[in-house]
Amino acid sequence: MLGKTHFSVGMATGLMLCRPQSIAMLVAGTAIAGFGGIISDIDVGTSDAHNKVERIIGLAVFSILGVVTADAIFHVGIYNRLTADSNILRLIIGISAFLGICAFGMKQPHRSFMHSLSALFSLSFFVYIIFPDIVPYFFVGFISHIVIDVLNGKREKIFWPVGKGFALHLCVADGLINKLLFHISNIATTLLILTSRPVQTTAMNIFRICLLYTSPSPRDS
Repeated sequence: MLGKTHFSVGMATGLMLCRPQSIAMLVAGTAIAGFGGIISDIDVGTSDAHNKVERIIGLAVFSILGVVTADAIFHVGIYNRLTADSNILRLIIGISAFLGICAFGMKQPHRSFMHSLSALFSLSFFVYIIFPDIVPYFFVGFISHIVIDVLNGKREKIFWPVGKGFALHLCVADGLINKLLFHISNIATTLLILTSRPVQTTAMNIFRICLLYTSPSPRDS
């Protein structure tokens, strides 16, 4: 499937299964689930590999910038939760190991290590070292990538380094199913965000404040 589809499906799946209970986790979890949904394709080995990797990196940077911007402007508490769960040494170790695994994965054939359970568990472990709260979102996003990629014709070595891999041959990477998954997951992501507990709570609080300021006071009666 295409990178934008993996990103959208990752976000939708993460929101659907993890159900964030705060604005901080809604923002961070959505971004990380999308990131988990695309990171596997850094191992692309086709003629347009460089363009695809650049798009993946671009989406990852966009996700991180979105989280940082949301925290800086709206003070949703992501930085506070990160520093509460981690420290500088853990961050350095976790990020360095995560990038090291990704560097190794980039050198492997497409749909081998980076599409395997080995990559899933090793990357998730170092995400835990960096920021424990977001691990479920990354984990679910990564799994969503493996699941929808197995639908087309190129084998995935899910149990790398053993086995020849699996493929269901039900569709092509950029065909109708890819388009349907992209649009359906975008709609699902929007609905899941709007109906999430943090958004509903925030909307209710805003509504109450509006009522407070618009209702007539005893002096006006």
